[in-house]
Amino acid sequence: MKRWAEDLGAWASSLRFSGFTVLIVVLVIGGAIIVSPTLSTYVQQRREIAELEQSVRAHREAVDEIDAERARWKDPVYIRSQARDRLFYVMPGETQLNVIDDIVMPVESDEQTSPELSRIESNWAHGLAASFLSAGTTDAAPESLAGSAPAETDSTTTTEESSP
Repeated sequence: MKRWAEDLGAWASSLRFSGFTVLIVVLVIGGAIIVSPTLSTYVQQRREIAELEQSVRAHREAVDEIDAERARWKDPVYIRSQARDRLFYVMPGETQLNVIDDIVMPVESDEQTSPELSRIESNWAHGLAASFLSAGTTDAAPESLAGSAPAETDSTTTTEESSP
């Protein structure tokens, strides 16, 4: 390590700087200082151009996807399939079955499924009529009238008592 330091010192002392060498070094440093803002502006603008080109590519891809979607909607078969899937339309003579609350039975289950459809036995019209009749035949007064009725009777009795 000591030998290396001695060699470096010997090399530094052997350098001879002339006026021309100093002038060239000063001109290179000055040129770097002058060019650096322009160079940084150039690099920043190239980065912005690359970002904008990427944005243009993304927008063109989006436009291509929209054009493809528009072309699909011009196809009558696609329109028919979308009407079936989204709006649950069927062709005349077809029967559509919708599965609601589909329950997946585990493989190990011992439960047997019935091939017949189950039906809940309830009459909604009878339930509506019973609810209507029970609501109309209660003896309880509504809360808004029950709270205001005693106040009205008290005010009329106090005015009648004060007038004779």
